[in-house]
Amino acid sequence: MKEQITSNKLKGVPKTLLISLKARAYESLDKKGIIHDDKSIEIAKTLGCKLDNPKEISLMTRIGTGQRTLVFDDYTNHFLQRFPQGTVVDIACGLDTRYHRLDNGKLRWYDLDFPETIEIRKHFFKENERYHFIEKSVLDFSWIDEIPKDHPVLLTAEGLFCYFKEEDIIKLLKQVAKGFEYVEFIIEAMSPYMVKNQKRHPDMKGYNAPFQWGINSGKETDAWQTGFKFVDERYFMEECNKRNLLFQLVFLLPKFGKSMKIFRLVNQEGGLRMK
Repeated sequence: MKEQITSNKLKGVPKTLLISLKARAYESLDKKGIIHDDKSIEIAKTLGCKLDNPKEISLMTRIGTGQRTLVFDDYTNHFLQRFPQGTVVDIACGLDTRYHRLDNGKLRWYDLDFPETIEIRKHFFKENERYHFIEKSVLDFSWIDEIPKDHPVLLTAEGLFCYFKEEDIIKLLKQVAKGFEYVEFIIEAMSPYMVKNQKRHPDMKGYNAPFQWGINSGKETDAWQTGFKFVDERYFMEECNKRNLLFQLVFLLPKFGKSMKIFRLVNQEGGLRMK
């Protein structure tokens, strides 16, 4: 691979995809790892990541990213079990490998991200009649017009909205809620405590990507009156105790155990048909 298509082209928020990529790769290489993502290992190595120092990414981030991956997989599979021919939009997809792991042979999938990220992605993934790239910011709402409306739609936002202002998230939800007949939205969010203490995050040093938004529970989004209704959520850091004994003690404390959540919303009109 030529130097000009390496991760050196990424700046600001897009560059943070390297944290998740290396976290998935290191967790996959660990014999005790909770995920096994060979494609992430391949991509990381091709982009010049040596993957010879597990301490390069903190254990907390590695395990948290692994558990987050499992929860997003669960939500996506749950949607596809109900709507096998549904459409999935992976917002700010980065170098995620979810489509290639969960493709059921019937779905339609769109990976949405900045042009510079999709440019790198094209060297590892190829479009086909059911799998497409959209080279836009999620806040450029014209991407909504590119998504077919003939089947239910699932949107996923993993590791993204913490960098957004609340008013931008509200605008996005309103546009999406009215843009589709039936849409589910899976959103990762951190707590306000985590936002305030972001300087203590061991893996964000050196990245020009400050956290801006946090929420204690996805239920709070009902007050925004965006057209979406809260359905359920999982505090995925509490689930990390399956991987590490120390975490069983640390995450007994609410400010840590409830610090990260993934919640599901459904647009209220479409929600009448929800199973």
